Amino acid sequence: MILKVKDKIYLPGLNGLRAIAALSVILCHIFQQLNDYGLNSSGLFNSFGIYGVTVFFTLSGFLITYLLLKEKEKTTTIAIKKFYIRRVLRIWPLYFLFILIVLSVMKFNVASNLWFYLLMLPNIPWAVGSAGGMIHTIPLLSHYWSLGVEEQFYAFWPFIIKYVKKLKLFLICFCLFFIALKFTLKLFHAPATLVSFVYYTRFSCMIIGGIGAYFFYTNNNFLKIVTTKWFDFLSWFVLVSLVLLPFFGIKMYAVLENEIVSVLTLLLILNQISNPKRIISLENRFFDYLGKISFGLYVYNPLVIYTMAFVFQFFKIENQKIKLFLIVITVISIVIFLAHVSYFYFEKHFLKLKNKFTTVQSVASKFESENHS
Repeated sequence: MILKVKDKIYLPGLNGLRAIAALSVILCHIFQQLNDYGLNSSGLFNSFGIYGVTVFFTLSGFLITYLLLKEKEKTTTIAIKKFYIRRVLRIWPLYFLFILIVLSVMKFNVASNLWFYLLMLPNIPWAVGSAGGMIHTIPLLSHYWSLGVEEQFYAFWPFIIKYVKKLKLFLICFCLFFIALKFTLKLFHAPATLVSFVYYTRFSCMIIGGIGAYFFYTNNNFLKIVTTKWFDFLSWFVLVSLVLLPFFGIKMYAVLENEIVSVLTLLLILNQISNPKRIISLENRFFDYLGKISFGLYVYNPLVIYTMAFVFQFFKIENQKIKLFLIVITVISIVIFLAHVSYFYFEKHFLKLKNKFTTVQSVASKFESENHS
């Protein structure tokens, strides 16, 4: 169900999934930092953040692959140089602006691992640090690991879509390779740093999104099977169940937990854009708006959480439930405000320039014709 907005491609429901993923990550970060507010931090919302990022990865793999396939159809080739210019204009301005803001807040007192962030390798200190290694993330930039993974994925992905002949077979085998690698490292008790690096390098999740894009683009019979109300319902039910397991004292440590979430996300994507009888429609102005500014929501939230912890020290709120409620509402509101300002008064200038290098354009909203892919 591809809609046309001023001759540009719009895939319904994707902004809704972006919005849910962004809010999930923000909630996760808030509850992880409650100690800074004088409350007990909680890991109950960790699954919100873990799976929220996986949703982002799957969406990214799906949309990038689909647009590349459409470009190849339209021009018989893919302009690699223009692809990278588009990625730079979309990611780099806000990416480096926030690094500068964080360095200013820290008075430029940072460790020597800053170069990991400048070279789009922030997942390395995150993975090494998570495994107990000597390299650690820069405070307030820990969440940048996922942006590094995406940029590294983009480094080779357009070449695959452009040059590989038997694309479907290659994509499936490529995904299976990463899955087999995970199992191999687990089976042979590989060093913790290597296991952590592979775990956080979620190429398999983005490839799953890419496989779904290929099926959608070729109108494969697979679509007829999975775009039904029963598959849609099952996808929502299983995904929500996985997210809520920690609240019932159950923790999921499956080797392929993120790949499972990625497959569920892909099914939701396909039903949102192809199934007129989908169980839940994510097409509404609220989700559409949040999805459009979701990059800013993801980037700015750690700084807001950090700053508001100091602000709340001036308020004596005895009731912990009321205090928690105020923290969540205040932080989310300020993050939305900052993301709004960032998108409309900073990022949007680069997005307009990005359009000049776009062959197949997608729009962020059916209500407003803008390129935000």
